[in-house]
Amino acid sequence: EVGEFFFFFLKGISVIIIRHWAQEVIKVIDIHTHILPGMDDGAQTMQESLMMAELAVESGVHTVIATPHCNIPGYYDNYFSPFFYEQVIRFRKRLEREGICLRVFTGMEIFITDDVMERMAEGDLIPLNHSDYYLVEFPFDIYPEEIERKLLQIQKSDRIPILAHPERYYCIQDMPEMLYGLLERGCRLQCNKGSFFGKFGRHAQKTVRYFAENGWIHAVASDAHSPYGRTTFMGDIKEYLEKEYSYAYAKTVLYENPKRILQNQRIPFDGRKIEEERIWY
Repeated sequence: EVGEFFFFFLKGISVIIIRHWAQEVIKVIDIHTHILPGMDDGAQTMQESLMMAELAVESGVHTVIATPHCNIPGYYDNYFSPFFYEQVIRFRKRLEREGICLRVFTGMEIFITDDVMERMAEGDLIPLNHSDYYLVEFPFDIYPEEIERKLLQIQKSDRIPILAHPERYYCIQDMPEMLYGLLERGCRLQCNKGSFFGKFGRHAQKTVRYFAENGWIHAVASDAHSPYGRTTFMGDIKEYLEKEYSYAYAKTVLYENPKRILQNQRIPFDGRKIEEERIWY
């Protein structure tokens, strides 16, 4: 009986090991990075940009979208222009020269203002890789009614808003259920890897995990700003998502949905509806 027990025990372990190695290593597409040099509060020099690129590649990232802050009055305009595109081309050429195998596509992290629709229509504010997807952000103390009004406005123009780091907005932390109707209408969510590890505080951490448990997250990205603190390294979040949720979930939010964005394909939403609930109180 002891011999039979060990036979089945070793057989079970073998099956687990074979399944583990049979799984394809997830290739990550990072849709939110501040990797272009000297554009915003991200990389300040080409050397920092190259260091960020190396960190990304080392952790399994093969593609990033460069999304500098744009349309922030008094801080960063960064409207699309020949200079903007030249910075992307310059970075791509330097990556090739240094032998760093990282694809870089164009995009922006768009700060929502009253004239954002006009700016989009005029081509000053561009989507992610020429798609229908626009990465947008708000002030962290924005009122929930304003988030809903602006995102619906974007959706009605046949554009698809991707709300950057929703777990960091105070009103969403208090009322996560407010996003469900927007998600049903087509709005999509991009959450930060650092939020899962408490880098933006306890409330952001609880919110992002709550979103993950209910299937609300469509992409997890680095929102990297430097090679030192908020970096492009994605190995830790890949391991965390596989362990805490599943391999399939990690692949969906790190690769499959980001790929859909790059190819301008629609991202399905089948998340669970959250009833009116306060996750802190």
